[in-house]
Amino acid sequence: MHIKGSMFIVMLDGPFQFSIAFGNDITCLYCASFALCISLLAAQFYYRYIAVCKPESLDSIRGWKLSLIFVPCLICFVAWFACVYYGMHNTVEKQQFMREVMLENYEVDITQESFIGSYYWGYDEDGNRIWRSRDIIGSSGCTCILIICFSTILFCAFNIYFKLKSAQAIMSAKTRELNRQLFITLTFQTLLPFFMMYCPVGTFITLPFFEIEVGQLGNYVGAAAGTYPAIEPLIAIFCIKDFRRTVLCQRRKRRTDVKFNPARSSGTRTSSEIPTSSFH
Repeated sequence: MHIKGSMFIVMLDGPFQFSIAFGNDITCLYCASFALCISLLAAQFYYRYIAVCKPESLDSIRGWKLSLIFVPCLICFVAWFACVYYGMHNTVEKQQFMREVMLENYEVDITQESFIGSYYWGYDEDGNRIWRSRDIIGSSGCTCILIICFSTILFCAFNIYFKLKSAQAIMSAKTRELNRQLFITLTFQTLLPFFMMYCPVGTFITLPFFEIEVGQLGNYVGAAAGTYPAIEPLIAIFCIKDFRRTVLCQRRKRRTDVKFNPARSSGTRTSSEIPTSSFH
């Protein structure tokens, strides 16, 4: 990934060799997979929001209906692919613009490589700026998907936070401790994707508008976006004590003083109990 002037590029590289046309399609799918990842994360937060803030609505997404929350994810995947495929396609003009910088930094002939990129504007012989509307529309579409997904996460996260916060007054000491662990988990699972996925990709798309070049540092975008899906489950595993003990095979200390609780013995759930499964 690289930025030069008013253009950014995502070039396909690796041990497998494809024809340029097929490689361009693979690169589009790679970019669209990022949209699928962030939309699945938003869907996960939406499910948590329903489970914690609107438990009476859980029946509406049980069974086969649960698959309906993944429909927006597929829409985001297809929309991002379309924005990249039609708005950032490989052209001779883009090859000529990026040829020298790619040869200098990566020792590749960009005319023989598969890539996608947005070239926001060029200049004519008189130095007048020529806007490229297709590239701008493609990048704008991707930015809108970013904003929608992260706004969904923020909305759900803040509502979950205030719901758990308001329930602390009626919680037992054990439930209050679990609530604290859920706060920490929620905080990390909200902030980390911002710094590892949304912010890097949004910045990478935006910087060419200001002709700000970051050189090979642009490759942090792909590295961070590829790493976060592996880090996200670790947050819940190590922030929530019960999950951590299970993974580390730590035995739970048994208590000998078992107190009788009529609410539990009758099989009913108290209002202060918050299910940890929604944070798994």
